[in-house]
Amino acid sequence: MMSRLGTMKSGVHLFMLPIGPQLLQWESEAFLFKLPHEDRLRILRYKHWQDRQRALLGTVLVRWMIREFADIQHAIIARNAMGRPYLANQDSWQGDFNLSHSGEWIVAALTHQGHIGVDVEKIECLNEDVMAYAMSEGEINRINQYSKIDRSKLFYELWTMKEAIYKTGLFPNATPKSLDTVELKSKRKDIFTQSLYVDQQHPITICWDREQSSVKQTILNRNELV
Repeated sequence: MMSRLGTMKSGVHLFMLPIGPQLLQWESEAFLFKLPHEDRLRILRYKHWQDRQRALLGTVLVRWMIREFADIQHAIIARNAMGRPYLANQDSWQGDFNLSHSGEWIVAALTHQGHIGVDVEKIECLNEDVMAYAMSEGEINRINQYSKIDRSKLFYELWTMKEAIYKTGLFPNATPKSLDTVELKSKRKDIFTQSLYVDQQHPITICWDREQSSVKQTILNRNELV
């Protein structure tokens, strides 16, 4: 493990990994070899190499993160009734993890205490119908104060925040419109979020529910996961 990561085994972590060019066959096989049989089968079902690579690198990233920063060497990852992943063989662990990918990036987050959610999105043209479905009245009013380009950016910034908050698992019955980020941020002092751009086209938001110091951010390359 690289020295720049050696002092980070506490608090909240955000790891960002570019999908990059297509893996060579031997590279794919090396990553697949490290994974449980059921994960290999799931990943190999994807027809397009981009989807297969996102699934492969995302799975490897999560397991690497849990091994290196939660000190859990043999993680059994299951999903609850809502489809949210968790560690099935670690009842004593108080932490949480989450994964997201979009466009050119895969991101993963981990906390040693409480719940965590993360989301990354690639900025596209703003779809008014999607905005009407997903955003509350207060959020729409806020978005409409900006120019066309800035409206798209703000929409995706708010969308990543909604997704990150929802993915903590703390609001299982929420709908996109009901999860009002403006109202939630003002009323819930036990919910913390941090937003950033990994590049000009990809906003990220991370959300957690235990007060911590600042989020430790690391951009990885896939060779570090081998």
